Amino acid sequence: MEFIVLLIVNLAVGAAGFIPSVLVTAVNIQSFGLQGGAVLTFTGEIFGALLGFYLYRFGFSKANPKWLRHPFWQKFQHQSNKRVFSLVILFRLLPFMPSGFVTAGAALTKINAKLFWLASTIGKVPAVILELAAVYGITQVVPTNVQYLLFAAVFIVSIAIWQLDRLKNSKQHKTPPSTD
Repeated sequence: MEFIVLLIVNLAVGAAGFIPSVLVTAVNIQSFGLQGGAVLTFTGEIFGALLGFYLYRFGFSKANPKWLRHPFWQKFQHQSNKRVFSLVILFRLLPFMPSGFVTAGAALTKINAKLFWLASTIGKVPAVILELAAVYGITQVVPTNVQYLLFAAVFIVSIAIWQLDRLKNSKQHKTPPSTD
C-alpha cells in the first residue's frame, strides 16, 4: 500500500513540476532502499512529466488565447518538432531547471506526446541519477530527524513561493476601476 501511495505522490510531483522532487526522492529511498526508491523516482519523473504534458495541453486549450498571440509565443509555437525535441532534452539535462517550465513550454508547441515523452525521458535519466546519488548520500550522513526538518522546510518554502506567485499574478490581472 505504501508503494502505491508513494507512486501516486511521485506522479503528482512529476506532473505539477513546481514541487522539488528531491523531497519525494528522499522518502522513496528511506522507504524502499536505493533500488526501490530509484524505481519510484524514475517512474514518477518520467510518467509524471507525460501526465503534466497532457494537463498543460488541456489547460492551455481552455485558457484565454489572447496572450498566445504575442510575437514571442507565436515564434515559440511554430518551432519544428525536431527543435522542440532537442530543447526538451537540453532543458531536462540542466540541473535546477524547473520541470514545469519545460513541460508547459513543450505543451504550447506542436510536438506530440510520444516525442515529448521520449525527449523528456532521455533528458531526465542523467538528472535523476545525479539526484538519486545526492539524496542517497544525504540520507546516509544526515540524521533522519534533520532530514524531516529539511523536507518540511523545503516543502513549506515551495508552497509559500507558489502562493506568493499566485497572489502576485492575481493582483496583476485585476483591472483598476474606471475613472470616467
